[in-house]
Amino acid sequence: MQSLRSLLPLAVLTGTALAQVNPFIFYPQDPERQTITCTSFVGRPDVANRAEALLELDDDHFRGIGDSNGFIRLFGMYHWLADERLSTPETYDIVVRTAAAGPGPDMTPAGELLRISGITSPPSTNPQRGTWIMTDGFNIGGGLLLNPLTSNLTYDRLYVGVDLPANPLWPATDGHSLFRADMLNAGTGAVLGENHRAGAPDPTWAGRLTAASFSTPWTYILGPLVTSPNLHLGGVDPTSTRLGAPGANLSMNGLWPDISGQPRRDGLILRISDNLAPFGLVFLAGSVGFQMPPYFEFGLQGTLIGYSHVGNPGSIVPLGLSTLSSGVREITVALPNTLSPTLAGTDFVFQSIVWDVNINLAQWTNAQVTHL
Repeated sequence: MQSLRSLLPLAVLTGTALAQVNPFIFYPQDPERQTITCTSFVGRPDVANRAEALLELDDDHFRGIGDSNGFIRLFGMYHWLADERLSTPETYDIVVRTAAAGPGPDMTPAGELLRISGITSPPSTNPQRGTWIMTDGFNIGGGLLLNPLTSNLTYDRLYVGVDLPANPLWPATDGHSLFRADMLNAGTGAVLGENHRAGAPDPTWAGRLTAASFSTPWTYILGPLVTSPNLHLGGVDPTSTRLGAPGANLSMNGLWPDISGQPRRDGLILRISDNLAPFGLVFLAGSVGFQMPPYFEFGLQGTLIGYSHVGNPGSIVPLGLSTLSSGVREITVALPNTLSPTLAGTDFVFQSIVWDVNINLAQWTNAQVTHL
């Protein structure tokens, strides 16, 4: 594992294409809009061996990512590629998998929903270490379309990620790795990284084709490209410095906050983001647990895309109205030390609609739970 602090320069591949999609990233900070200060290391899922670095999207935690009226549409993959020597291009695959019958990804051919092979990092004459921000489109009209309502496959868990070939030169002289934030129980001595409640499960996997796959105790700057807006829950623990900067941890601390009072009573924020409607109106709602997904329109005029996972007009809890500013809005749910420890064990779910009033098009964000 390599310390990140000396990793330079940063080559940013963004522009018009990224304005048409939203990377769904599960990481302590927003790599599109925030300075990343929380990265523990750059690393690979199985050190120098071949393995797939896979983000697990479990509907126990998230629903409606890439939702287009019940269909899932994925348009590509986003990740931060760390390269020990920029002048030698790195080769990798991008993959989407369904779940195994037990824990983890289905690594059989039947479980592989998509593979695009032989992608390379951009050419460079720089022999130093550095980073590429990769946005790899699937080049599939309408995106990779998954229909969990009619398919014999189940998508209660999806696995998306990057297949890294074996590289015995890494990290001594060359090789491709990923920016990652280690969990508190990773055993790596990381000062920066994830912050969460004890007992939280691993969020990522090392998918292996010739040996058993295993879960990994960190998050990556890695995720699918979608056209639906994003909602993330952030945890605020004033006693922790693992973020490396002020703000909320937008991944494990929001999904698994600690409100035990022994000694932590974390606060919560919501972060809604959308590149497609950067100044859209935001309708926010919540529920206790996920609800059945009927269409629910808040009386909107125009077209609404996606499903509600927080209920219907009789059960939903409206939480407010706001607007995005340059594609993002943070909303405080609870300040630190205000959530009662008696709420421990309760699941609260949040979801928003982002409405572009200029074209009368609105979309549901994904829904996310916080496991108090």
